[in-house]
Amino acid sequence: MTVAAALTASCLAEDGGDGGGTQASGDKNVEVVFGFGGAQSAGFQQALKQFEQSSGIKIKFTEASQSFDTLIRTRVRANNLPDIALFPQPGILKDFVAQNKMTDLSTQLDVGKLQEELVPGVLDAGKVGDKFYGVPVSMNVKSLVFYPKKAFEAKGYEVPKTQDELTALTERIKADGTPPWCFGIESSAATGWPATDWLEEYVLRIGGPEKYDQWVRHEIPFNDPVVKQAAEAMEKLVLAEGNVLGGRKGVASTAFATAANPMFGNPPKCFLHRQGNFITQSGFFPAKIVQNLDAEVGVFYFPGQSGDDQPVLGGGDLAAVFSGKDDDTKQLMEFMTGADFPGWSEQGGFLSPRKDYDLKKYQSEVTREIAEIGGKATVFKFDGSDQMPGAVGSGTFWKGMVAWISGQKSLDGSLNDIEQSWPD
Repeated sequence: MTVAAALTASCLAEDGGDGGGTQASGDKNVEVVFGFGGAQSAGFQQALKQFEQSSGIKIKFTEASQSFDTLIRTRVRANNLPDIALFPQPGILKDFVAQNKMTDLSTQLDVGKLQEELVPGVLDAGKVGDKFYGVPVSMNVKSLVFYPKKAFEAKGYEVPKTQDELTALTERIKADGTPPWCFGIESSAATGWPATDWLEEYVLRIGGPEKYDQWVRHEIPFNDPVVKQAAEAMEKLVLAEGNVLGGRKGVASTAFATAANPMFGNPPKCFLHRQGNFITQSGFFPAKIVQNLDAEVGVFYFPGQSGDDQPVLGGGDLAAVFSGKDDDTKQLMEFMTGADFPGWSEQGGFLSPRKDYDLKKYQSEVTREIAEIGGKATVFKFDGSDQMPGAVGSGTFWKGMVAWISGQKSLDGSLNDIEQSWPD
């Protein structure tokens, strides 16, 4: 246990929980646990140098890029609590809230002010009941479609603004002799997860935010009619005969990380790829494309049902405080969620969840466009599978999508299987 955690335990014993009391003065040390590595980790640590220098507070960075879930659960079981953790999955955070391990953030931050400053809905991912336990310090936007800019424009294709226009574009590309969509869901032990994002997009659009939340929380069954309707819309757009490179059976064996690369061929072998903003980092698009991103890559919002409807599916890193009232921790939380937090490098995929973040800080036009899409969301909803119980969200949901897409099971069979797997 850190010294800060020990101070916290003493405080909790005195005031009886996380609902009030006096901030401990702190020992000028804060430990932060997070689940990303590489350029993201390096950029995150660099972004907090300013805070360390101005505050005199030393930050211990604990990287758990191989398995954040395993590390943080092990630390909690041993009562070896860090001060702050950045949760990539709200479901894990909510498990710890149920164990009374987390702090109500109204004791650390002005939550009402944050609700006004952040993209609408983005704060809800860390909400349990009427309290907030996690606040995003970065945002991932998933409601995006990428395309090969030069070839797309040479063909005279136009960016769609509605679902009907997206369908028309898909049909036009197919009529021109090229499969419209690039799509792959192979991801080793995590095979299937990219397909869950597709289904979530359509549940959000067809069912709306309220129905989406009910589905994620299992207040309606997983196989509710709106979910079947969403899957059928997905199937019609991207899985229909001739609509996807390699055919629908090939989708399951195509690596998600490089599934978009054929669209940069000469000529392109496909033209459209729906994926999150992380795809613009090194290791996904071909290196020569990443190096010349603005000239080679176009991006547009995966449309809502109408031009005025702009729900955005995404994710982020939720900063949460373990049962603590250390003033050093409070200061760091205020910095990471405030307007002065510079974020980590664009190479690390950072997008700010703040509406007032200066878009000029992003180095590429593509990233600025993505950030603008996220910022204009009428509502931002966190990835559904990441909020579901692990046995479903990263288990039967993945497997069920693979079985359906590859033709091993019918749509009804897969949805029913996932519904029956939901833990009591």
